Formats: sequence, C-alpha cells, structure tokens
Amino acid sequence: MKKRSREKVDVGKAVQMVENLVTTKEERKKDKSSKKKRKSQEKNDASVGIVDKLGDEDADHLQKRKEWLAEYHKSRPGLKVLQQRIDEFIIAHEAKAEQERKEKEARLTEGGWVLVEHHKGRKKTTDTESGTKVSSVSQTAVEEKLAKKKSKEVTDFYRFQKREAQRNELMMLQSKFEQDKKRIQQLRAARKFRPY
Repeated sequence: MKKRSREKVDVGKAVQMVENLVTTKEERKKDKSSKKKRKSQEKNDASVGIVDKLGDEDADHLQKRKEWLAEYHKSRPGLKVLQQRIDEFIIAHEAKAEQERKEKEARLTEGGWVLVEHHKGRKKTTDTESGTKVSSVSQTAVEEKLAKKKSKEVTDFYRFQKREAQRNELMMLQSKFEQDKKRIQQLRAARKFRPY
C-alpha cells in the first residue's frame, strides 16, 4: 500500500474556492428564477405577436377576432366570479329540493300517512331516546288503524302458548267429563228400586 502524502494547501486559496462554489450556486438559483420570468414574458410576447399579426389583416377580420377574444374571456370568468355563480346555483338547488320535500310531506299527511324520519346525532326531536320524529296525522286515520289492530289481535302467537291453550282445554273437557260421569252415576243410583 502506498501512503498518500498531504500537500500543504494555502488557506487563502481554499477560502476563494469555497466562495466560488457558493457564488455559482447562487447564480444558478438566479438563473432558474430568471428563466421562469423569461418564459412568462415570451408567452406574453407571443400573444402580443398574434395581435400584431392580426393588425396586418383587414379591419373586419380584426374586429371579428377581437370580438371572439372578448367573448372567450367573458366565458372564462375569474375564480371569484365562478365561485359566486357556483354558490348561487347550489343555494337555488337546495331551496328547490327543500320545497319538493315539503310538498311531498304535505301530500302524505293529507292522505293520512305517518311520515317517520330517523335523524342521526344529537338533534332535538319529539322522542329524545330514539331520535325519531313523527309528523302530524289525521285523527280519523288513527282511529281506523286502531280498530283494525284490535280486530287482528292474536292471543296465542307462540307455539308454547298454543300448546298450553290445548292442554288447558283438554283438562277442562276431562274435568267436565268426570263431573258428568258422577252426575250420571248419581242419577242411576237414584232410579234404583229399593223396597226396604
């Protein structure tokens, strides 16, 4: 292996070399920013050049093209104007949807239907626990519904209830049968002739 010898370096030269590196980096940054500026200026110059070329043509064509450019710029409004138009459209659309919803709800309540809505979150409703809101209903519809409900009441809904009912009925029949048996025996005993 060879040993490398260290050369003596002048401190002044080293400082100059570092300064040169720093200045070249700064110059590169400036060049990049100036390139961007130059490109944007070139684009502007190109659009101005188009207008200059148009100046060479007839006045009618120039007027038409100016109108077209003005129309184009009108069709492309700025961001603020565009945002304002969008907001106006959304507000109008939401108002229309709300109006349609209210009309639909009014039609349903007129027919005697119950409109039930579920709202998530902690909104105040008529029933605080379930979060369910019930709209108004006509009294006649409620009475009709209750009358139908009473006629449809089922006492034995589950199997075990039906089995219990059958068992109870059989027990009652057996007890009646036994009572009838005893009564018949008593009647027979009463009919027997006993001379003594």
